[in-house]
Amino acid sequence: MREEVTGAEVIERAGAAEAPARLALGSGLTMLAAATWLMLKGVEPFATSYYLFAWYSTLLAADGAVALAGGVGERGRFFLLGRPRFLLTLLAWSAVAWLFFELLNFRLRNWYYVFVPAEPWLRWPSIVLSFATVLPAVLVSEALLARLGVARHARSAPFRLMPRRLAWIRFAGWAMLLLPLLWPRYFFPLVWGAVVLLLDPFVRRRDPARSLLGDLEAGRPGRILRLLAGGGAIGLLWEMFNIEARGKWIYTVPGFERFKLFEMPVLGFLGFPPFALECYVIWQTLVVAGLATPRRGPAVPRPRAARIGAAIAATAFAVGILAGMERWTISSVRPALAELEHLDIPAPRLLPLGLDAFDLANATPLSLARAVGAPPHEASEWIHTARLVTLRGIGTDNARLLRAAGVRSIDDLAAADPAALASRLAALAPGRITDARVRVWVRAARRIAGI
Repeated sequence: MREEVTGAEVIERAGAAEAPARLALGSGLTMLAAATWLMLKGVEPFATSYYLFAWYSTLLAADGAVALAGGVGERGRFFLLGRPRFLLTLLAWSAVAWLFFELLNFRLRNWYYVFVPAEPWLRWPSIVLSFATVLPAVLVSEALLARLGVARHARSAPFRLMPRRLAWIRFAGWAMLLLPLLWPRYFFPLVWGAVVLLLDPFVRRRDPARSLLGDLEAGRPGRILRLLAGGGAIGLLWEMFNIEARGKWIYTVPGFERFKLFEMPVLGFLGFPPFALECYVIWQTLVVAGLATPRRGPAVPRPRAARIGAAIAATAFAVGILAGMERWTISSVRPALAELEHLDIPAPRLLPLGLDAFDLANATPLSLARAVGAPPHEASEWIHTARLVTLRGIGTDNARLLRAAGVRSIDDLAAADPAALASRLAALAPGRITDARVRVWVRAARRIAGI
């Protein structure tokens, strides 16, 4: 006998199904607000590793929003949390995928990192966990827009993909990848699109339903439009979460070192929408290759040995790129007060005060002098040194090099000629500091000095 369900029971069941989603949304937003407040107060580890706390909170809130959106049959269903194996492989491959772009950056030199965790045992895990959020952020944003019905009924003229067109698409992909590597100063923007043209034909051949080219063939551009829109929104969040954190990235894009919104050159925001397409295609490539668990349905069959081999290769690749980042991309680690002793600051006398390098940089000479029983002029020298160390991610090691080059304070740095200073630093430590980083430092010093 068929069970009759009353309207009240339907509402009650719907409310029960939505409870976890509301909890995820509320918890994510609460954790994001708390992490932001603690970061702004300079509380560690939130001040240095804010990106980690902010993005995992955001992903939780976004997944809760996805589960609350949509019509009957969709509400209450998470995107990220709905299938643990999908989430785990997505996080793992996300880190590897972004490390590929870090590899390209060894040549492009478009960004670098400052004030990363100083402890070696903590630095690499925190970097990997940060990069693990990239693909989830892009995919969950598209999922949320899809649940909200954005571009659901968008239609376009079918795009015919003859073999010759596919050959030209692949050729364009290779050109867009190789030109930036050969002439990075002029062609660097092309990397934010090359991966789509190189990999999506492979996805289309294996499973047209997962392919962006397949969407265009069918005249359904909705997913592409949602990825582009979501990529723009996610890019804005990436840069917002980066700007006030101590551990952060700084852009040195040729010709675009000025006129920034947050840390990103204004025109650089145009790169986030095509980057979202790249993220989507990378993920679908892994799925159709049988190396990742899809959100729905069974994984593509793949020999166990092949999966293990891919995991080993990915791990070796990650270790190699992380080692390269230590050499070429990480400019400084979080400065410890004890290390400032190498810059003539009596750290043993200051440590009992519970200060860190940033507290010292914000101290006033008179109050510091009274606290440690030192002459005000000495306290003033310590503060000026700390301000130099904490300026734009300079850090302790770079401050020592600047001191050897005759720069002992922000005023000295503001008065320096960037090209001449970069030349002196190159003579002291060949290959250590790029000209672009010196320009970042000098420009920041001049803003403070009012020059």
